Amino acid sequence: MIVDTMTHAEVYAELAKEREAITTWWRHQLESERRRAIKCKKFPLEIFRDYTSTRKNRYMFYSRVFDKRMRYILTGVCVIRLAPEGLTAYTTWLGDQRLIRPMVLTPHMLRRYAERAKVQKTGSELMKHYFTHNPHGADSHNNRVVGRSVRWNGEEHQSCCVEEGILLGQVVGDIYIVRTFITYDMCTGHQQQEFEAKRKEILSGRDMYNKIIGFYL
Repeated sequence: MIVDTMTHAEVYAELAKEREAITTWWRHQLESERRRAIKCKKFPLEIFRDYTSTRKNRYMFYSRVFDKRMRYILTGVCVIRLAPEGLTAYTTWLGDQRLIRPMVLTPHMLRRYAERAKVQKTGSELMKHYFTHNPHGADSHNNRVVGRSVRWNGEEHQSCCVEEGILLGQVVGDIYIVRTFITYDMCTGHQQQEFEAKRKEILSGRDMYNKIIGFYL
């Protein structure tokens, strides 16, 4: 079970113990949605599930299904930890680990996201909103984790562009720790041009990126 005193590395070690079990559980959930996909007239079809594991860890699953035969599915999963400092979300992939870094969305980042994206939600509802609007934040296959190094408020950060804005943080070991979130219109000078170009690339290539088969936790 995840507890407040764990480091980020210890949390991921705990989650690794459940990887096989939660993957099997989610595949059963997707199978139960097959009839819904066949009857669906507008894609992507979005599926959310909350799940508490036998080890008492709280998961949130989110899938985008892109065709009636369910050949193309992008599934996101995060583990939520509620601590005195606020909500923390831990993400990683159940797919190709060579491409994807585990990513931690810190309490400060989530507060800034809600404030700057004008999302009046908290807790799991905030996480559902985030992944609905920014489903590719952990996808280094299309060069968005972890991007170029930038300075923000006097500190050096590594950037990750998503549809609604830019994640800024540091890579510690193999983990990308997201410290804050800024919108594209908060950028200035050459950064504004560079990040706007990346945003257009994300939006124009969204359908192609959506058709990546795999899971991210």
